[in-house]
Amino acid sequence: MGFTLYRYILKEQLVPFALAAFGLGFVLVAGRMLQLARHLFTTSVTFMDLLQLMALILPKLLIFTLPMAALMATVLAFVRMNGDNELTALHSAGLSLHQLLPAIFTLVIAITGFSYINTLWVVPGANKAFEVKLKSLGRASVPLLMREGVFIDVVPNLVFFFRSADPSTMSIRGFFVEDQRHPEIRATIVAEKANVFFEKDEDHLVFRVENGVITRVPDDLKGAQAVSFKTYDLFLSLDEIMGGTPESTRRRQNMTAMELLHHSQAENTPPEREATLLLEFHRRLALPFSCLILGILGVPLGVASRQKSRMTGIALGLGIFLSYYVLLTAGKGLAENLIIPPFVAGWGPNVLAGLLALFLWMKAHEPASRSPRMSWIELWKNRLPFFRNKIRHSWKQDP
Repeated sequence: MGFTLYRYILKEQLVPFALAAFGLGFVLVAGRMLQLARHLFTTSVTFMDLLQLMALILPKLLIFTLPMAALMATVLAFVRMNGDNELTALHSAGLSLHQLLPAIFTLVIAITGFSYINTLWVVPGANKAFEVKLKSLGRASVPLLMREGVFIDVVPNLVFFFRSADPSTMSIRGFFVEDQRHPEIRATIVAEKANVFFEKDEDHLVFRVENGVITRVPDDLKGAQAVSFKTYDLFLSLDEIMGGTPESTRRRQNMTAMELLHHSQAENTPPEREATLLLEFHRRLALPFSCLILGILGVPLGVASRQKSRMTGIALGLGIFLSYYVLLTAGKGLAENLIIPPFVAGWGPNVLAGLLALFLWMKAHEPASRSPRMSWIELWKNRLPFFRNKIRHSWKQDP
């Protein structure tokens, strides 16, 4: 393959890759920002704060964006070339699909390498910085949440009501809270006053409530309790205020690949935690490699499409990636429940996608072959008379 053709095919893939990466990345970032919008709009967040949050969350989202973009790059490029009969012209000139592999591999290997750098080195640091930034916004939001005479439900599973509140002194008069963080018990606290302050680590907000009553009612409405108190501390983590991920998940996402492997092999590690850590380790390695597998898989998908509309390629790409993601999610659930090994859950979708890519490549190459290979059924039918005559001849010679 000449350099001109190599550059042309590479250029045909770069444009859909850039569009897919930008479009999908924008959708994922916007979706994550919408999840935080309820909490961010109650703070004194600035436009620069939003830009920093988007930049810090982008590396994590690229883990899923890059495989999809690699798949769409090759699918759309070859759908367009096939629809304009350019592939037919190349076959007529004596070029097979396999001879186009250098240009295809150049892009998908570059995407795979960048994905490994992002996943193994950039993502853990970005996750830690995102957590620090989110907690700083959570601390800044506390005075703005102290509103008088309204029900405040911005914190999940908690409803506050303050008769009077002074943000300058962080003091409250007429304190009411309904706590549903424990699904089986609903707790209600009514108190005369409360003071708000942070713990030393500044990761937890403390409501020091005085002269009040706690009422606990289970779901079955049996065994209700009412306890009066003089002083009671209600702890609230900043992750709850900002609607963040659970602490165990956040700690795992902040680890590097070697830290995940080291903690999974530590002594006295429960089997469930070991499986979770190993699953995260294998996913860190398998997801970037899926850029290579899905990128190669997209070529025969594009060749198989005989329509000129690019919507066909988009539908094919979305269907394949959705199936891959379903397998990935199902494997995660099975591994966390100790049903299958974490290695199988992490690498299984890649193996299945690789086998599908190999099969489709063989099927796509058959029309360009000068002597198409005979199927095993046709081969058996042609050889059947030979075996039948040989068996009859052996029976005649048997004494």
